[in-house]
Amino acid sequence: MENRSERMLQRRQARQLRRKRNRELQGGYLLLALTAFVLIWGIIGLLTPDRAFSDNENRVLAQRPKLSLTNLLDGSFTSDLEAYDSDQFVGRDGWVSLKLAYDKLLGAKEENGVYLCKDGYLMEKQDTPDTEQLSRNQQAMRDFAAAFPDVRMHAAIIPNAVTVCADKLPKNAPVTDQRRQLKELKNALEGLDFIDVTKALCAHGDEELFYRTDHHWTSLGARYAFEAMAPSLGLKSASASTEYDVYRVSNSFEGTLASRSGSHAVRDAIDIYAPKTDVDYVVSIPDEQKTSCSIYSSEALEGKDQYAVFLGGNHPQVDIRTTADTGRTLLIFKDSYANCLVQFLLPYYDRIILIDARYYYDGAAALLNREGVTDVLYLYNLNTFLTDKSLADVLTSGLNEQQTAEP
Repeated sequence: MENRSERMLQRRQARQLRRKRNRELQGGYLLLALTAFVLIWGIIGLLTPDRAFSDNENRVLAQRPKLSLTNLLDGSFTSDLEAYDSDQFVGRDGWVSLKLAYDKLLGAKEENGVYLCKDGYLMEKQDTPDTEQLSRNQQAMRDFAAAFPDVRMHAAIIPNAVTVCADKLPKNAPVTDQRRQLKELKNALEGLDFIDVTKALCAHGDEELFYRTDHHWTSLGARYAFEAMAPSLGLKSASASTEYDVYRVSNSFEGTLASRSGSHAVRDAIDIYAPKTDVDYVVSIPDEQKTSCSIYSSEALEGKDQYAVFLGGNHPQVDIRTTADTGRTLLIFKDSYANCLVQFLLPYYDRIILIDARYYYDGAAALLNREGVTDVLYLYNLNTFLTDKSLADVLTSGLNEQQTAEP
């Protein structure tokens, strides 16, 4: 009996030993496989040329930082290296989509600064306002208006999808009260005609006023905003009865929010609106030394950023001359929201000059005097305006000389 118990104990110990060895062997295989994967992936990464720009995310990618004593001591080299490794990681786009799928299984409602909303909508999470720069921009706008009292000055700051399409947001999504922010802006911009189109847009909130995969508004959203702005702009002939030829130019638009979040479930349509008028026009883009007879760029529809069909994307300056014969010249300080609004403005101004302060390095005062501007419009989406770092510099450059030259 004792021998039998001994044999059973030995067999049990042998089985336990075999299991332990198998686990160790499996662990070794796994470690070997992971090491091989990391090594092979690292070699592929070294052999793969760095990308300067991501078409999928529509942004410039981080490049390998240069090591110096200064950036090593202040820690910037480490943070720049992390950004470089993240941006240049081989197969980045696929890994982003895989991470999204995993996070959604865990119930995530936000991915990489993008809210995952109802009906396939993706909405940009709001940036933290740069309060110091915002105050500086507001002061510059007031000073600019005071320096040109005979020029009609308007500001239309557009609420984002998180406000207009709030019913599609995830439950309890932490969004800022943009209505309050717009009211504060109106109070701060004394001397300008502040146009708030929030009510007009929200009245059509069940329509597609914003792209589902991108942070921009659609042409339909821009149209409703224009009709709300027209009385303040002094465009009495512009109304909801204005007729347009509407053309759908794409059914395959996938914007930057899809790329940033990794969500590729839907595609957007892009429409353009051509007012039914006899007004002709010519478009000049100085930085490209390009002139055309259309504000639309069909070439953009072949690329990733199809929203660039409007004006071919962002430029420091765009100059549009029309045959409207109204005696009015409009200067627009803008972000990319203005690009698709221009199509509605064409019949009402002899000339429209668009300035994107992010890329424009001259002073606005000299431009205003030189071109005989009669009207100024600040046209930004709220999220961009609250974080803008360029507008004040463009407005104040040369303004002192303008004020000195006044009798």
